[in-house]
Amino acid sequence: MKQDNQNKNDFPKIGAPATRALEAAGYTRLEQLTKISEAELGQLHGMGPKALGILRETLKEKGLSFKAGSANDTPKKKKGSPVSRTDKVDEFLENLSHPLKAEIEALRSIIKGVNKDINEEIKWKAPSFNYKGEYLVTFNLRDEKRVHLVFHNPMIAKVKSELLEGDYVDRRMAYFTDMKDVKAKKALLEKALKELIKLQR
Repeated sequence: MKQDNQNKNDFPKIGAPATRALEAAGYTRLEQLTKISEAELGQLHGMGPKALGILRETLKEKGLSFKAGSANDTPKKKKGSPVSRTDKVDEFLENLSHPLKAEIEALRSIIKGVNKDINEEIKWKAPSFNYKGEYLVTFNLRDEKRVHLVFHNPMIAKVKSELLEGDYVDRRMAYFTDMKDVKAKKALLEKALKELIKLQR
């Protein structure tokens, strides 16, 4: 199945995260990108400026282009569910097969315990958390050797914490190797989330 998807995909080399972002959004052919603006495409998690540039040039070579947007076109900010979908997350975790499932559940409890207004839902095929609709953090469950949290909020760059890794414009990463690591970093995670929530107000 995976090989079949690769055969159908005619994207240039833009990196695995960007390719996965396109496929997750339902795009498997280059010509499909003419129906979406560059600003909208840039909102996909994993789609960075470099990948956008490569796609733009590849389209141009084929006489194509992204869907036109106005000069003042700013992408609509994606919002999380205003209602907590705990039922969906419970169901997801019940059926989840992951060597660090206990650590994932522990981190979920820590995140939810930070503020009563934190909602949860399933996003990118993983538990995701938002504060009054503003995304805070989402699990990336592809890695089975450690638990990977993605803080995808434009304000996360203003939060200074030794827990957070990366220097992306609008996101940071956090990693946990086992339950001992989860417990050791619990206070750092809570502090980072509280600071991020404070910046939303």
